[in-house]
Amino acid sequence: MAGTKEDKNKFSEEIAYLKRKLDEINQKISHLETKKGENEKLDKILISSHLVDLVTVYNAMTDLSMNLLGYKNESYLDKGRKSLYKAIINLEEVVTNYIDVPLGGNHELLKSLDTFKDKDRLRLVRKIGYTVSLLEDRYGDKSKWKWSFVELEGRFAVVAKNLFDFRTYQEKNDPREEGFHDRYDYLYLIKDFLINASNRYRERYELTNQTADDMNKAIEYLRGLKRIHILFNESEEVQNIDKRIELWSQKFETDLKAKEAQMKESYRGKKK
Repeated sequence: MAGTKEDKNKFSEEIAYLKRKLDEINQKISHLETKKGENEKLDKILISSHLVDLVTVYNAMTDLSMNLLGYKNESYLDKGRKSLYKAIINLEEVVTNYIDVPLGGNHELLKSLDTFKDKDRLRLVRKIGYTVSLLEDRYGDKSKWKWSFVELEGRFAVVAKNLFDFRTYQEKNDPREEGFHDRYDYLYLIKDFLINASNRYRERYELTNQTADDMNKAIEYLRGLKRIHILFNESEEVQNIDKRIELWSQKFETDLKAKEAQMKESYRGKKK
C-alpha cells in the first residue's frame, strides 16, 4: 500500500470524519423507517434521498483512499452500490417499476405527495442520475460490475418517469405557471434517461452474449419514450423512434435466425 506516514495519518483523520457523516445519515434513515408518519410514501422518497447521500460519502471515501494511499478500496464502492439499489427499490415501491404505466395514471398518487414539489422531484432525479454516473466512473470500465449498471440506469429511468406528473404538465404547460421551468427541465431529463437506458441495453446486447432480454428491454424503453412523444404531439420524434424500433427489431430477428442456423449446424455435426 502506497502513501507516506503523513498521508496515512491524514487518511485516518479524514476517513473518521466521513464515517461520522455516514452515521449521521444512517440515523436519519433509521428515524424515518421507525416513525409512524402520516405519509409513508413520502417517507420512502426521503429515505431514498438519504441513501443516495450515503453513496456520495462512499465515493468520497474511495477518492480519499486513492489520493492518499494509492489504493482503490472497492468495499466502499460496493456499499455505495447496495445503497443506490435500495434507493431505487424504495422509489419503485412508491411509483411502481413498470415502463408502460399509463402516462398521467399516477396523477392522484402524486397529488398525495403535494409537499414534494416539482423542484424537489427535479432535484432528486438530478442527484440520483449524477450519483449513478459518479459511482460507475469510480468502478471503472474494467470492473466486473460494468454491465450491472445497465439495469440500474434502466430502473432509475423508469422511476424518474413514474415520479413525473404528466397530467399537471399538460394542464399547466405555460411559462407563467408556478413550477413550469422545473417541470420542463424534468421532462427533458426523463426523455434523456429513457433513450440512454435503451442505448445501454442495446450496447450490452451487442457486446456480451446477445441475450434476447437485453434487446427486448432496449426496444421496450424506446416504446416508453414514444408514448411520451405521442402525448405531446411530437410527430417527428415519433417517426424517428418508429424507424429505430423497426431497424432494431429487424436486426434482432436476423440475429435469432443466425443463432438457430448455427445451432442446427452444430447439431448435425454432433450426429455425424
